[in-house]
Amino acid sequence: MWDNVTLMTNGRTQLQTARAGAFAEVGSNHSAVGPSSRLSVGRVLMLTMVSYVTYLYTVSRFVNYSDFTKGYGDNSPYVAIASAIEHWDFSQLHVKLFWGLPYAVTALSAITRIPNLPSLIVISGLASLAAIILTCKLWGGWVAVAFVILSREWLERSLLGGAEPLFLALLFGAFLAARKQRWGLAASLASLATVVRPMGIFALAGIGIALLFRRDFRKLAAAAAIGLAIGTLYALPLKLYVGDSLANVNGYGQADWNSKSPVSFPFAAIVHNALGGSATELNLARSGVWIAFILLAAILIARKVSIREYSKSLPMEATFWALYLIFLFTYNSPWARDQFPRFAIPLVPFSAFSMERWIPRSYWLLLILGLVSAVLSATETVGIMNVVGMVRKAI
Repeated sequence: MWDNVTLMTNGRTQLQTARAGAFAEVGSNHSAVGPSSRLSVGRVLMLTMVSYVTYLYTVSRFVNYSDFTKGYGDNSPYVAIASAIEHWDFSQLHVKLFWGLPYAVTALSAITRIPNLPSLIVISGLASLAAIILTCKLWGGWVAVAFVILSREWLERSLLGGAEPLFLALLFGAFLAARKQRWGLAASLASLATVVRPMGIFALAGIGIALLFRRDFRKLAAAAAIGLAIGTLYALPLKLYVGDSLANVNGYGQADWNSKSPVSFPFAAIVHNALGGSATELNLARSGVWIAFILLAAILIARKVSIREYSKSLPMEATFWALYLIFLFTYNSPWARDQFPRFAIPLVPFSAFSMERWIPRSYWLLLILGLVSAVLSATETVGIMNVVGMVRKAI
């Protein structure tokens, strides 16, 4: 009898592995797209680099790049955290942002002797390229190209500095490891992603659900132990030197949330921010387009039979997508609407994959779109009115 049970269990595991393997290349084998329509990683990287160089050139035409990056986004507090880690002195530090990126910055700076801010920029750029390569492997080249073209925020965080590129590189690496049934590596990468951006916890939840579905309790215990070990090592310095192992979370609660809870009713914070009256019509329109894009993609994902099968075969990715989607529309922050395009970055590849059939299959057209997108994005980064004023002065 036990032999039969073993055979049934092994058979179930083999079937799940086979189904996951069948969808491992789902992005590059989508629906009616034949093998000749696949886009290679090399061509994707070429388009990406052209877009990145165009973006950097355009920005540098209007502002001093080095000075601009100092005050961009969260670069200043990240550099301050890296400096505190470097000297192991946290007495003057206001703790809010997660320290995964500053730890990486400190490590690179110690190895190369590059100052902290340039180290942050280097890590962001290299992690961005890694995330694009992983996007190709997970969902195909067309989706990766769409990701580069669609998101101005991705260009900004990749080339001006930010935590999102490192977060996505680790997250997508965890997805790929899970597809290859390397659960220990997947748990390690997802745990590291979580100390960069806390939403990585959704990927860890996905690993737990995937292993529960497989009834592989030994690997589940090992993955949980890995997550607990990395979490403990991360929280220990906070507890010892700041006095609060949840100092990062509490810092967000004080600075970024409308109340003590990070979530509220769906769309509540988004609507409240939109009705505040402080945003320009262009800003409202842009965030509205992004909200509609993510919602439409979610509807397509929920309705498409192939995506449902994808979710069954790859529950880790499906769990992350679902939990992050819910979080995105319930996030209880005064920046829930105007920062929506940035918060939505991890969902853009999923959304582009759901609409892959509408992505033009002309590489040269996409290259032109990439150039146009890079120029427009750089103009928006600097500020449209600022650019107009500079052009008028030049004339």
